[in-house]
Amino acid sequence: MAKKIKKVSKISKLFSKFLVCLIILLLLLITLKASPSLREKLYKHVFQNHFSFAEVNTFYEKLFGSSLPLTGTEKTAMVSTSKIEYESIKDYKEGAELTISSNYAIPVIKSGIVIFTGEKEGYGNTVIIEQEDGIEVWYGNIKEIKVSMYDYLKTGNILGETNGDKMYMVFTKEGEALDYKKYI
Repeated sequence: MAKKIKKVSKISKLFSKFLVCLIILLLLLITLKASPSLREKLYKHVFQNHFSFAEVNTFYEKLFGSSLPLTGTEKTAMVSTSKIEYESIKDYKEGAELTISSNYAIPVIKSGIVIFTGEKEGYGNTVIIEQEDGIEVWYGNIKEIKVSMYDYLKTGNILGETNGDKMYMVFTKEGEALDYKKYI
């Protein structure tokens, strides 16, 4: 006797993910309502300490798969297989100034979430990516930014091109500048 294989539609997969998230949210809200001390600890951790959305995204994807389960939602992104190539490097403010080829396509050095795009004084057009390890990487002096806020970028995705032959990089964790030599 042949077994019938039941196909699970994309809508039912989406609905099940939604229900699981809703149940988790309701359990969390009930627990927080019942325990003021737990609520205070959670608020302090999330709102006063550094909270890594990149870590949450990675955890979610391991448990449930992509946060966007529908097909056709993926953006096409330019990707580089190389590391950042530079001719020289020197200290600049809290990070480094890299001399690179003019209009260099800037690759992401480690996967993470875009938490800032815009102008930073002394750095020009800047993209800040919070990596999965909690380190924030600033990529400065970008001619035209090709990514948006809250995009999840993978290693090698292209942020944009440099404005000339200089690029600025800063590495921070929990507001403290880190030594760029460990990361470039």
